[in-house]
Amino acid sequence: MSFVNQFFLDKSSLVTGKQVQQSHRFILRVKGVDAALIQTVTAPKYKMTTTKYSMLEYTFNYPGKVEWQGPITFDIIQILDDTVLTSTLGYFVSKLYNSGYYASPMGIGTGERDIVGGLQEVYAFRDKAALFLNNGPNIGYVRKAGEGTVLDLSKQKLTAALGIVEIITLDTDGSVYDAWRLGGAFISGLSPTDLSYMDEKISTVKVELSYDWANYGFKGVFAEEDALTRISPLL
Repeated sequence: MSFVNQFFLDKSSLVTGKQVQQSHRFILRVKGVDAALIQTVTAPKYKMTTTKYSMLEYTFNYPGKVEWQGPITFDIIQILDDTVLTSTLGYFVSKLYNSGYYASPMGIGTGERDIVGGLQEVYAFRDKAALFLNNGPNIGYVRKAGEGTVLDLSKQKLTAALGIVEIITLDTDGSVYDAWRLGGAFISGLSPTDLSYMDEKISTVKVELSYDWANYGFKGVFAEEDALTRISPLL
């Protein structure tokens, strides 16, 4: 078969019932976030390092480590509500504060006063957040009286606050075609839209996610789950 015939045969596959993937057919699943508000998301990418070995006038490349390229970013529309707990920006900022970070080095407000006199108010804040976001009593981390006034960020709390993150692509029937599931993901950056009197565009929040790796899933089945399915009959 000639090159020309091969080219037109491949091209004809576009009109023989096969689908062409379009970038707008996706859903980003993030804990507590309405997928309909998310406008864009970047896909996971990896790069393999290589080591060169030279012999005489020849050079050979050997595989090294696989490094996942990041961060992942997505843009979500800013929604205002009667309480900061249900605004887009307030929801994501609360994940940082609930994971051990306070803008003041002495904690929320001024030191010991908050531990003794304001502890009840802090817990009330937590309970109200759980009510609005419907995530149960473990919505975020709340400082305990015995822990002092200064806490440090914890990856465990940050990843727990974010939950499982999946980037799912859909076919024309709306069914899952494939997906990426991020491992060890947590929020590492937050960039609200700049404000201007000369602009009327919709305000968004750009969320930056650092992650350790990404698992690929086809038709809703991820590699590690498929491996367990194949191994289980042997156990």
